[in-house]
Amino acid sequence: MFDLNIINSNNTLGESGFYLSKTNEIVFLDLAKPTILFYSLKNNTLKKQKINLPKPLGNIYPKTDGNFYISCFNGLYNYNRKNRKISKIIDIRKKDELKNISYNDGTISKNKLWIGTCHVKETKDLGYFGFLNKNSFNIVDRNFKVTNGPAINEKKNNLYFSDSFNSKLYKYDLRTYKRKTIIKFKKILGFPDGIALDTKNGLWVAHWAGGKVSRINLNNNKIDFSINLPAFNITSVTFFGNRLNYLFVTSAKMGTTPKQLKKFPYSGSSFILKTNYTGIKIPYTNIIF
Repeated sequence: MFDLNIINSNNTLGESGFYLSKTNEIVFLDLAKPTILFYSLKNNTLKKQKINLPKPLGNIYPKTDGNFYISCFNGLYNYNRKNRKISKIIDIRKKDELKNISYNDGTISKNKLWIGTCHVKETKDLGYFGFLNKNSFNIVDRNFKVTNGPAINEKKNNLYFSDSFNSKLYKYDLRTYKRKTIIKFKKILGFPDGIALDTKNGLWVAHWAGGKVSRINLNNNKIDFSINLPAFNITSVTFFGNRLNYLFVTSAKMGTTPKQLKKFPYSGSSFILKTNYTGIKIPYTNIIF
């Protein structure tokens, strides 16, 4: 059912994959060694560009003009792909959060940049997530050690979110922001990390410390199936291709012991899976600051 291709990205902390449909590429990040990576689906080639931003990086947001917004420890920046110039845009944090809060995962929806934050040591429930719109940041939920996701179905007004440290996945009503727990991972499964939606009411989840990707059937909130991968810490998933039926998966070498590396020798690599499903497309952002 699933064909697997392995890309030797050698990431310390690979994350934040996004399909660039205009150029037929995947863009993703190494959060721990600030790097932006481009994988050409036409040529099957990988290019890396180191970027001068304070680590860790958080998320990447492709723009309609071909450039990117990138979040990192101290704010949101504009990144010009051609000349590699970086300029700071905004920092949503308050003064008393500057030492303890960092940027983390996010996504794009119409007229919104979704931004998640985390506690820098991942020990206190100080993280929150919400959306940035017209220079105003609106918090949707808070009290997390780490925020991951979200994934959004705008047609159904639903948002899905990964509360990694509590091993839970939530669904929010985008009209009321009312939260509902849809599943709690058993310890043996690891921790839910990055997520992506398909058009058949499925939520795909990366398992940190679980070595797999799973599809949750949102009709019954149960795992339909899992796909084992040769990397221990799986970090993000995103659909790509003309029919959005391929899945791009990132992983991390960080947090993997020598014993685990023997069992999961491709930790830090990225993976391509052909599926029988179609992903929900994530738009480029046209927000200008």
